[in-house]
Amino acid sequence: MVKDTKPIDNKLSLAADFPNAAHDQWLKLVDKVLSGASFDKKLVSQTYDHIALQPLYTRSDWNADIDSIGLPGGAPFTRGGKLMGTSIKGWDIRQSCCNPDPITANKEILEDLEGGATSVVLNVDPKGAKGAMVQSIDDLKTILEGVHIDLAPVSLESDSLSLPIAVFLMQVIKEKGISPKTFSGNFGVDEFTNLATEGKLSTDIQTSLARMSDMAAYVAQTYPNARTFNLRSFVYHSAGAADAQEIGCALATAVEYLRAMTRAGLNINEACSQVAFTAAVDADLFLSVAKVRTFRKLWCRVAEACGADTNNRTAPIAVCTAQRMMSRRDPWVNILRTTVACFGAGIAGADSVTVLPFDTAIGLPSDLARRIARNTQIVLQEEVGLNRVIDPAGGAWMFERLTKELEQKAWSFFQEIEKNGGMANALTSGFISDKISAVQSERSKNITHRKDLITGVSEFPNIHEPQLKIPKMPIQKSLSQPVGTVGKLPLPLNGGLTKALTCAVRDGANIAALSESLWSTTNASMAALPNLRLAADFEALRDLSDAFKDEFGQRPKVFLANIGGISEFTARAQFAKNLFEAGGIEAVAGTGSTEAATIARDFKNSNSKLAVMCGIDEMYTKYALDVCAALKDAGAELIYIAGRPETQESRHLDVGIDDFIFIGCDAHAILTKAHRQLNPNDRISAHE
Repeated sequence: MVKDTKPIDNKLSLAADFPNAAHDQWLKLVDKVLSGASFDKKLVSQTYDHIALQPLYTRSDWNADIDSIGLPGGAPFTRGGKLMGTSIKGWDIRQSCCNPDPITANKEILEDLEGGATSVVLNVDPKGAKGAMVQSIDDLKTILEGVHIDLAPVSLESDSLSLPIAVFLMQVIKEKGISPKTFSGNFGVDEFTNLATEGKLSTDIQTSLARMSDMAAYVAQTYPNARTFNLRSFVYHSAGAADAQEIGCALATAVEYLRAMTRAGLNINEACSQVAFTAAVDADLFLSVAKVRTFRKLWCRVAEACGADTNNRTAPIAVCTAQRMMSRRDPWVNILRTTVACFGAGIAGADSVTVLPFDTAIGLPSDLARRIARNTQIVLQEEVGLNRVIDPAGGAWMFERLTKELEQKAWSFFQEIEKNGGMANALTSGFISDKISAVQSERSKNITHRKDLITGVSEFPNIHEPQLKIPKMPIQKSLSQPVGTVGKLPLPLNGGLTKALTCAVRDGANIAALSESLWSTTNASMAALPNLRLAADFEALRDLSDAFKDEFGQRPKVFLANIGGISEFTARAQFAKNLFEAGGIEAVAGTGSTEAATIARDFKNSNSKLAVMCGIDEMYTKYALDVCAALKDAGAELIYIAGRPETQESRHLDVGIDDFIFIGCDAHAILTKAHRQLNPNDRISAHE
């Protein structure tokens, strides 16, 4: 037998027998499915920066060559500030600490570091309302007792008195015997953000800039691996800003600081080396990735325009999972939100990530919540392996297109701020507030109409969920009396002022004494930006439900007057239950009938004062008149129909219907009216 010696082709091409797909062919198939509906309305969504998100991206959406985005670790740093993107060790797992009690704060920090955190962000509030209460050097020494801050860097965050707190940290470093060269943390100075959040500064703008520049000069001379400024752009995000607005505010603030530092004698490379950013990322994965990449690219563009060397055109980009997306109700969903946000930050190449504990919006984070926050990052690094991939988003058509469009929007907003005289003037004139408010108004409308859904709150609420019992943040305390003396301070010049402050702290001056020495009668002021949460309006309605239950022993109820059989009323009955329970009004389902008397009897037995008719439009045409009349006779104070009024014949019938509920209706307004009807003591006015 002669063997076949023909070589075997081991290559298998699964797509060989299929023609290449064309975009036009895909569009034709989509049009067939849409059956005449608008492509843009059904499949294209808009961000709050008015960027259109397409359902499909192709090579034609990104025609740039590789030079436009660079390589990982190279200008313009779109693909990461380090050669290996997030580096093979992964991003810095930065855990936040905000406990007001210094002893407890120290315990939590040590637990976090032992549990896998690699650095600490210390939220400081001298009055103890928003963070660790630090009124003296001893308080900060207690918080950092046993913490090797040369190995686990500390990054400060404070809404007020950031200069004195930074000086306290300098003294702690000295007393711990740590070489200034080994400290690589951040002293947390950012007076413009303090102005935005608190509404005032201790002095005027120019003096404040001079003092910050003085500290930057001192840090540059003394702590070569540390940074003075931590530009917390997430406060604009918490006020309702769109992503491009947040980036634009950060860039404009940084430019003001660069100008001040160079006026004070620092060269541009020294000035750039003092800047770091902390931005917000949320559960919108695609925008979070584009945002971090855009941040790096535009900062490189600013630094280049200012004349910085290539090595100084990148700055540490720390990210924090967004506070505004955190909910008090069904807080377990926050674990999912923060996981998505952390994933996005990781693949975008963030230098450090802080995951907020899932119960942050309720009170002081619990041990369990802090542990889950740490482990979220550890799992993504050690088990998912995100840190082992160089720029996983690089070259993906959607991410590149979205980054480019967000870059254009952010740069445009930055230019608007510059045209309005820079960040200081934009803040004090109300320009920033007005721009952010306009976006937040649009977002708020979408939330109240349930177009922007909040899982566990406005969508799929669990009205019977047990509430977590964790300690609340304490009531704000006043500053203690000044202790120690602060001599006449020199003018801020080349670190002289900062050195004088460090000497005062060494000699025993507390935070009140330092604050008094820095206070001026001419201080900058503005209307403080709000600190918002997206779920707050619906959660206020749930609070009313809790108060109702406490007073009357049961929650307010709405009866689902189901008309017809199960197949005819189930869809709208489920929709109605979801909507009303989002406002804390418990839905009691009827068995379903076409007999008005039967439906009215079930309504009486439900102990409800509200009723919503649920069924198909044909059933409404036949039975709505009789059912509505029977419900009125049975004592229904408000009656709704589930369905759009323009699609129902019942709209022509004067049957006493109070409102219609449907996808896109103003759910919050409807629920507010219902609570007002149900609350005899008119408690709702306190929540509006």
